[in-house]
Amino acid sequence: MSLETTPIRVLAARVAARDIGAAEVTAYFLDRIARLDGPLAGMNVVAPEMALAAARALDARREGAVGPLAGVPLSVKDIADVAGLPSAGASASRAGRIAAGDAPVVARMKAAGGIVLGKANCHELAFGGPSFDLPFPPARNPWDTGRFPGGSSSGSGVTVAAGLCLGSLATDTAGSIRLPATMCGVFGLKPTRGLLPLAGISALAETMDHAGPIARSADDTRILFDAMAGRPPAPRGSGSLKGVRIGIPRDGWGEGAQIHPEVRGALDAALALVEAEGGEVHVLDLPPLDHFHAPGTVVMMAEVARAHAGAVRADWNRFGAIFRARALLGEAIAPEDYARAQRIRPLLTRRLAEGIAAVDALLIPGAMAPPGPLADVHPFYFMKEPIPNIVANYTGLPALAFPAGHTAEGLPLGVQILGAAGADHRLLDIAEAFELTDPARFAARDPGLS
Repeated sequence: MSLETTPIRVLAARVAARDIGAAEVTAYFLDRIARLDGPLAGMNVVAPEMALAAARALDARREGAVGPLAGVPLSVKDIADVAGLPSAGASASRAGRIAAGDAPVVARMKAAGGIVLGKANCHELAFGGPSFDLPFPPARNPWDTGRFPGGSSSGSGVTVAAGLCLGSLATDTAGSIRLPATMCGVFGLKPTRGLLPLAGISALAETMDHAGPIARSADDTRILFDAMAGRPPAPRGSGSLKGVRIGIPRDGWGEGAQIHPEVRGALDAALALVEAEGGEVHVLDLPPLDHFHAPGTVVMMAEVARAHAGAVRADWNRFGAIFRARALLGEAIAPEDYARAQRIRPLLTRRLAEGIAAVDALLIPGAMAPPGPLADVHPFYFMKEPIPNIVANYTGLPALAFPAGHTAEGLPLGVQILGAAGADHRLLDIAEAFELTDPARFAARDPGLS
C-alpha cells in the first residue's frame, strides 16, 4: 500500500510505533507536491521547512502519546490561518498578509499530530471563482485537468484526491466542502453548525459558514473531524446497511429536469444497495426545495456584501472580476428581505427536521451533474436553479458527500446524505457502510497520478 492511499488510522499507528518516521512521511508527500501539483494548482503555498520541522519534532517526542493524526500530512484552505504562513485567500487584495497564529481548528489538528504541508487553493476569498485573473490559477480536477474540481474549497478536494495529502481543512457556505468532494471523488463533511470554531477563518457569510474536513474515506473523515473538534476519534460503526432508513424527497424535490442521467443512476444505485442489504427507503413529504434555496441565497448574498462590498469598492483592481460581481450583488437585497429570510429560518429548519425525523438520513445529489469544463463554469451557477447544497447551510444540519461511482468518461460521481442536528457521526457510519459494502462504487479511487 502506497502512503498516499494509506488510511489515516494506519499511518498514525505506524508513526506512533516508530515503524516509519513522520519526517519520512512528510518528505514523501512534499516530493509528490513538487512533482504533481504544477498542472493541478492544488496548493497556493507549500511550506517544506515548517512541515519538516514539525515532523522532526514529532519524531523526537514519540516516547509519549502523539495523537490520532500522528505524522498525517494535511493541507489547509487558504482562508484559514496557519501561523507564519500567508493567508491571502487566493486574492491580490490580501497579498503579503502573514498569519500571526493558528486558527483554533488548525491548532487542534496540529495538537493531534497532524503535519500542515501548506495552504490549499480556493476560489477568491471562498467565493470568486473559478477565476483566471487572480494571483493563483484555478485548481484543476485530477481526473481531467480541463474539468472543474468544484469550489470554493477546490484545492482541498484536489490535494486529497491527487494524494498530495491525506486530509484537508475546508469550508462550506453553500456546498463548498461537498461539491469539491463530489467532483474529485472523495469524502467531505459539512458538520452541524457550531460544532467547529470559525475563529481565524476569513468570514464570507457569517451565519452560513462552516468549517469541516475533506478526506479519502469515511473513517479518515471521522478521525479528522474529531481532531478538528479537539476530541478522540469516535468508534467506527457496524459497517452494515441492515436496518438503515434512507429518505428521499417526494418527486425528487422537483429536480428531475436538472439532474444528469448518470447522477440519477448513482442515486438509484445507492437506493438499490440499501434495499438489497436490508435497509429501508422512505419517500418523504418535505417543504419545496426553493423554500430553502431562495431565503438561503438571500441570507448568503446579503452577508457576503456586508463582509466584502466595502473593500471591493475601496480597492477595485485588487479583486477578481467574479468576486467583484458576486460581492456587490448582495447590496441590492433590501434589509427587510434579509430580515424576513432570517425570520423564517428557524421555522423551515424545524419543518425539515420534522420531515426527516423518521429516517437516519436524507439522500440527495452531491452535484446535479458530473464535472464540466473548467472554462465553462457560469459565474452564478449556484443561483441559476434551486440546488440542494445550500439547504444544510441555511438550516445548520450536517451533510456528508461521498463517492458513488464514475461516469462513462471516467469522471467522479457522488451523492450526499443529510441528517438531524448532531448526527454527524451517524452520517459517517452510514457512508462507511456504503463504502465497505460496495467499494467498487462507493470508495474513493486513485486517479493514477505518479
